Amino acid sequence: MAESIYSKGTKVWLEDKEHGWIRGQVVSCSSSSLEDGLLDLVFVDERGKELTMSATLKEIARNAARNPKKHLPQLSNDDIYDNVDDLIKLPHLNEPSILHVIRNRYESHKELYTYSGIVLVAINPFTDVPIYGQEVIQTYAQTAEKKRNELDLSPHLFTIAEEAYTAMQRDLKDQTIIVSGESGAGKTESAKYIMRYMASMKTNVSDVIHEEAGSSGTSVEYQVLATNPILEAFGNAKTSRNDNSSRFGKYIQILFDSDYTIVGARIRTYLLERSRISFQQRSERNYHIFYQLCQGVATLSESERARFGLDGLRTDLTDGNSFRYLATSASSFRIDNVDDAANFTATRQALSVVGIDSEKQYSIFRLLAAILHLGNIDIQHRRDVKDAIIDSKTDSALAKAMDLLGINAEQFARATTKKVIDARGEKYESARTVDQAVGVRDGVAKFIYNSIFDWLVRRINESLGESRGTGITSEEGSSEGEHRPETKFIAVLDIYGFEHFQTNSFEQFCINYANEKLQQQFVSHVFKLEQAEYAQEAIDWTTIDFSDNQPCIDLIEGKLGILALLDEESRLATGTDDSFIDKLNSQLKSPSSHHKAIFKDHLHGNEAFTIAHYAGDVSYNVEGFLEKNRGTVPDEHRDLLMGSTNEFLREVVEVGFNVGIDNHANSHPHTSKGANAKPDGMLSPRLGGTAHSNEPGKAVSGRKPTQCSVFKSSLLTLTEALQQTSVHYIRCIKPNETKTPWAFDGSLVAAQLRACGVLETIRITSEGYPTRWTYGDFAERFVDIRYSFLRLKNRHRRRPVLLLFPHPHLLQISSHHGT
Repeated sequence: MAESIYSKGTKVWLEDKEHGWIRGQVVSCSSSSLEDGLLDLVFVDERGKELTMSATLKEIARNAARNPKKHLPQLSNDDIYDNVDDLIKLPHLNEPSILHVIRNRYESHKELYTYSGIVLVAINPFTDVPIYGQEVIQTYAQTAEKKRNELDLSPHLFTIAEEAYTAMQRDLKDQTIIVSGESGAGKTESAKYIMRYMASMKTNVSDVIHEEAGSSGTSVEYQVLATNPILEAFGNAKTSRNDNSSRFGKYIQILFDSDYTIVGARIRTYLLERSRISFQQRSERNYHIFYQLCQGVATLSESERARFGLDGLRTDLTDGNSFRYLATSASSFRIDNVDDAANFTATRQALSVVGIDSEKQYSIFRLLAAILHLGNIDIQHRRDVKDAIIDSKTDSALAKAMDLLGINAEQFARATTKKVIDARGEKYESARTVDQAVGVRDGVAKFIYNSIFDWLVRRINESLGESRGTGITSEEGSSEGEHRPETKFIAVLDIYGFEHFQTNSFEQFCINYANEKLQQQFVSHVFKLEQAEYAQEAIDWTTIDFSDNQPCIDLIEGKLGILALLDEESRLATGTDDSFIDKLNSQLKSPSSHHKAIFKDHLHGNEAFTIAHYAGDVSYNVEGFLEKNRGTVPDEHRDLLMGSTNEFLREVVEVGFNVGIDNHANSHPHTSKGANAKPDGMLSPRLGGTAHSNEPGKAVSGRKPTQCSVFKSSLLTLTEALQQTSVHYIRCIKPNETKTPWAFDGSLVAAQLRACGVLETIRITSEGYPTRWTYGDFAERFVDIRYSFLRLKNRHRRRPVLLLFPHPHLLQISSHHGT
C-alpha cells in the first residue's frame, strides 16, 4: 500500500534553493538490492534534474500522512486544485501545495484572499484594487445565513465581516475579528475596510469622511469611520517596510443595539511606539501628524501660524530641516502620492466629527508644535567638565517651547540638566551629562505625545460611547445613560505581527510577547474546533499533539521571568541595562533554571539575550530597555507639567500619569454579574478615579507602573475578552519586500504563514482527517465508485454526511450526519 504512494508518475514537490519548491514526479520506485525493507525512489524535477532517495515503507507512509523529520518529497495535488478557494480542500495538505495555490491565485487570477479553514489569508497587492466599493459591500451583505460552500463569491474580507455579523445575530454572542501580520502586510487597510463594511451594510456610507461631513457627518456611522484618519494621523508613520505603518495595536468594539444597528464604539490601544518621537531611521518618518501640521500651515501668514505655535521660524516648514525631530527623516519628508496638507484638512474634519471643536484642536496642535520645539533645545557641556548646560536666556527653542507649554524656561532648563537625589530625606542636586540631559528632554517630549494620544482615545470613547448612553460606566460604577441600547458588539483587533529585525529592542520584545499570547489562543481555538468536529461526527481519533508555547510565555511573564526582573531593575535607582542583562543571565541560565531551552545563549551575552519564540529565535539588544520600561518623566518635570499655566496640557498629562493606575484596568462594567456579563474594560475612566491595589497593572505602595506591567495587564484584559467572544481570523501577508504590485516571494510568504500560525493550523488538521467531503461531492468526484454511494447520497439527501480521510489513500466514512 505504502509503495503506491510514490508510484511511477506521481507528482511531487522537490526543494529548490532559488524557488523554494518546484514540481517533479516519480520516475521509478523499486526494492533496494543493498538492504531489505528499503525502496529506491527516483524523482525528476521540471527542469530534468534527477534525485534518488531511499526510504522504508513506514517512512513513506508517515511522510504522506504527517510529514516527519525525514524530508521525502511531498505530494503534489492535481491541477484541478490549483485555484481552490479553501486550502483545507486540498487532498495533500503541505507547505509547497499551500504556497502554490496562494501564488497561483494571487499572480494568475489576481485573487487576494484564500480561506484556510477558519482563517482568511489576505495578500497585500501593493496597488489599488476595485473590490471594496458600495456595490461589493451590498453583494456580500446579501449572503446572510449562507455558508461559504453555498456562495458563488470569491473569498473576501467582507465574507468574514458578514459571518461575524450573522453569528452575532444568530448566536446572540459578541464577535472578534483578529487582523494580524507583519508591517507592510496590509493590516491597517484590512481593518478599515471591515469597519467600513459594518458601517455601510444598511446605509451608503462614503469612506471619505470629509466629503459627507456637511450632511450626515455627525451620525454614529460617520463617527465610527472618523476614528480611522485620527488614529492614523497620530499613531501611524512611514517605515522602511510600509508607508502607513501602525505603530500601536488597537482593539475597536463596534456596538450594536437590539435591532443590530450601530450605536457607538469603544477603542483600546496598546504600546504606542514612543521612541519614534525623537529618532527615526533615515528612510523612515515620525508620526504623520507632524508632517500634516507642517505642510498644512506652511502657506499661512505669520499671524495665522501663531495659532498653531509655528510662527517665528527662519526655515522652510516643508523640507524637514526646521526641527531636529523631523530632520533625520528629511530625505523621506514627503511620501509619493501622499498629500500631507490635504490629509491635515481631513484629520481636522474627522476631529470635528468626533466632537473635538476647533479651539481644542488648536490646543492639540500647539502641544505638537511645543514637542517639535523641545527637540530643538540646544544642550551643550561646559568646556572643562561633562556637565550639561542649557542657556535659558538665549535659547529661542526653549523659550518658544516653554511659552507653548506654560512652563518657566529657567526651571525647565535646571530640571533637565540637574538631577535631584533624595538620600534618606535629604535632597541634593547632581549634574547630568549631555547624553543624560538629552535623554530627559526627549523623554518629556515622548511623554507629552503619548499623553496626547491617550487623551484622544479617551475623548473618542466618550463621544462614541458615554455620550450616547451605551451603558459604559465610569469609575464610580454608575451608568452614564438611563438606557442601555447597546446589546452586542463586533470587535476588530488590529495588532502588530511577529517582528524580527537586525536589531530588536524593547518594542519588539513586547510585540512578540503579545504574539505569543495570541498564538496560544489561536492554536488552542483551532484545536478545540477540531475536537468539536470529530465529536459531532462520532469519530474515534487519537489526541493530536500541538505546539504548546507555554514555556516561552512562562519565561516572559512568570514569577521570576523577564518582565519581573525588568520591573525589579527598573525600580532601582541604581538599575542600568548592564545590571539587567547580568540579572537575566544569572537567574535564567543557572543550572537549576527550567528556562534554558527557551532562554538561549547569545554571542554578545553582556549586551543581548535570545528567546526561542514559536516563530523562530529572536535576539534582543538590552540598550534602552530600562528607560523605555520606566516610561515616565522625572519627578521635577512631573511637577512642572502638572503646575503648568496651560490648562489643556495639565488635562492631557494627567491622563498620561494615570495610565496603569486607573486607566484601562478598573472599568469592567459587564464582568461581574448576570448571565449576559461580558468583559469590555475598554474605556479609560474619568480623570480622578481611584486605583485598587488588587487589580493588575495598578500601582502598589505608591510605585509608578512600568510600561511592561501596563502592557501585561492590557494583554490579560484582551485575552479574557477574546475568550468570551466568537473569534474570526484574518492573516495579512506581505508578498515581497520591495512593495512591487503582484510580485510573490515564496520563501518570504512561507515564513509569514509559519509565523502567523497558518501552517500550524494546517499541521493540526492534517494530523487528523483533513479531507472532508459530503457524500454527494465524493460520488460526483469519483465516477468509478459512484453507484456504491448513490444510495448513501439519497438516504441522506437532506442532511449530507461528512467524509473524513486521514490522507487520500485511506478512507474512513463517518456514519453520523454532518454539514
